[in-house]
Amino acid sequence: MRSLTTAILVSGLSAHSAYAQPPSAKQANTANNPSCVNDLSWTAPQTPFRIYGNTWYVGPRGLGVFLVTARTGDVLIDGGVPEDAPLIEANIRSLGIDLREIKWILNSHAHCDHAGGIAQLAHDTGAQVIAGAADNALLARGGHDDAQYADRFLFPPVRVTRRATAGARLHLGNLVLIAHATPGHTKGNTTWTWTSCEGKRCLHMVDVGSLSAPDFKLIGNPKYPAVVKDFEYSFAMVAALPCDIALAPHPQMVDFWERVAKRGQGDADALLDPTMCGAYAKNARESFEAQLAKQRADAALAK
Repeated sequence: MRSLTTAILVSGLSAHSAYAQPPSAKQANTANNPSCVNDLSWTAPQTPFRIYGNTWYVGPRGLGVFLVTARTGDVLIDGGVPEDAPLIEANIRSLGIDLREIKWILNSHAHCDHAGGIAQLAHDTGAQVIAGAADNALLARGGHDDAQYADRFLFPPVRVTRRATAGARLHLGNLVLIAHATPGHTKGNTTWTWTSCEGKRCLHMVDVGSLSAPDFKLIGNPKYPAVVKDFEYSFAMVAALPCDIALAPHPQMVDFWERVAKRGQGDADALLDPTMCGAYAKNARESFEAQLAKQRADAALAK
């Protein structure tokens, strides 16, 4: 798990989303917004593949975008950056799935590297968009007045059709997804969990909400005075979750590609690691506490 600490330091950014509207209108809304892509892997093609049971990887190489299928309709989690929407749609189609079979699009948090493609995806699928309740306002503002990034990463607004409160259980036929509020990275940052089965073997799937604080103002932030308390709550929440297969908005957060490679080499259970969520939370907490201590020391010196 050597890459976890590095992943914690680099995972973070902003969002890009929109009200359902014709592509030309969305393009007009984004014309003056610079791309948020700061890592080429965020738009690098990746062949879609089955993770386990009804859970599939359908995103670019560097950003976790997941499809959970069910008889009554499918669920997409996150949408990458705005440029990723065509890639994600092509990946879904290559699995033999019609885009209109997607009934819900869930968002982990309102940053452009995870919500960026949602506007186009929602438009093309007709799916409802579901996000953590505390992120709805930021999504609707298109990233304006972000508690940490101000107006640095703007995006067309997302029309959220259903707000997910902490502990909400979303039922789509026999598929149940649970929203776990893990605030801090954003106020509405959400960790999503569900169960995937192969035969009689069912595993707890966890898409861990980001727990990093890249360049965050943790001391004296009037736009987010509870940020420290929220992060501390979220570290404990993630560490306590039943977690057989850990997924994440940034795959490196949970050593995803290393585990995929081991599976390709013959270790059928390489993705299965019940310690991964706890390990990520522990490393994130340690990085956060070091960052917080430095900011407190700097604040004391400035007095």
